[in-house]
Amino acid sequence: MRKPFLTIALIILGISVYAQITAEADLSSVANGIVITSLSAADDEAYDMALQNDGKIIFSGYSKTDFVLVRYLSNGTLDPSFGSGGIVRTALHCVNPIASAVALQSDGKIVVAGSSNNGQTNDFAVIRYNINGSLDNSFGKQGIVITSLTDGDDNATDVSVQKDGKIVVAGCSNSGSTTDFATIRYLQDGTLDPSFGKGGIVLTSFSMGYDQAEAMAIQPDGKIVLTGYSNTNIATVRYNTDGRLDKSFGKDGIVITSIRSGEDEAEDIYLQPDGKIVVAGVSSNGLNNDFALIRYNPNGSLDASFGKAGIVVTSIRNGDDQAATLCIQADGKIIAAGSSSNGIDYDFALIRYNADGSLDDSYGNKGVVLTDIRKGNDLASAIIVLADGSMLAGGNSNSGTTNDFALIKYNKNGQIDPSFGVGNK
Repeated sequence: MRKPFLTIALIILGISVYAQITAEADLSSVANGIVITSLSAADDEAYDMALQNDGKIIFSGYSKTDFVLVRYLSNGTLDPSFGSGGIVRTALHCVNPIASAVALQSDGKIVVAGSSNNGQTNDFAVIRYNINGSLDNSFGKQGIVITSLTDGDDNATDVSVQKDGKIVVAGCSNSGSTTDFATIRYLQDGTLDPSFGKGGIVLTSFSMGYDQAEAMAIQPDGKIVLTGYSNTNIATVRYNTDGRLDKSFGKDGIVITSIRSGEDEAEDIYLQPDGKIVVAGVSSNGLNNDFALIRYNPNGSLDASFGKAGIVVTSIRNGDDQAATLCIQADGKIIAAGSSSNGIDYDFALIRYNADGSLDDSYGNKGVVLTDIRKGNDLASAIIVLADGSMLAGGNSNSGTTNDFALIKYNKNGQIDPSFGVGNK
């Protein structure tokens, strides 16, 4: 058993926000500022969100065998000008497609990345939509690009659009013996970019085991930062614009961080304006998981001004607490979102930290907001901070039988905004 790198345990008791959904319409329903969207009688899985310049909210995920996009107006009601009543379904004619991430181009087009099964293995799948939700026929084959990297499973987990319009997709690829970080860069028409890596593809192995990239950020200078995990440690890597490892970052472009004796996994990444890199994820103490945040200096070293030697671990309750996403406010405060077990199921969990990693006592209950939506598991997977300081948190809520899309708007102090989604009643 390896030694823990560093641990800070913070126990927060009590539930600061509680809301109960009592009814659900065919598509969307709302109670107390929470919008639930049911797309089918089966599980509907929401993964990522993006905010348009006009305030409209794009939610991506999948339902049955389809990639799904849902667009809401800024007040939380479904946008009737998008797809069919605010919903777009794209059939990939495969088993278990997964739409993991969404990004917006400067022209408003919508890019979704995930995985598509070819009958034997998973491949990277990228789809581009026009502003109204129709497939963009100028991209790939009728708006869709499928890319197989190796003979094993290839799973895309994040997508970003560069300033020049090139599309970068990150995830992992299994060669049959090991799983490696995988990055692909596409030209604007969906063809592989020959100036990046080997024919548009970069594979990076940290170990002889399992290495998976979960999230990506592109720096203002065009360098690409990926984070995820290598076996039981958090792994972060930075590439130059041509896909070569950036040797000015960490050790030859790679930083491996071990927090505690259990498994550590990074789930999201955010770049501060000063170039520092914040990573959020999960750290296990051997019994259960806790929220974990790490802040790195631009060269990949741990930032000693954050938490204790660059690391903050937060235990909310006695069960599993898992951070899935984060964002940073204009004032430098950091919000991590995910889920926390109440002993029976999971609730939406948001934590706000000051810029130094301490809990922000002005937010929720001593920095923590918990929302129990319905009687099943409620899992937050994406968060957006709006210009007025309010927040959108999206993910899944289980009715007791199936998962549905769930979207909540919180005021800047962590209280649910009861005016959100009222048009869905």
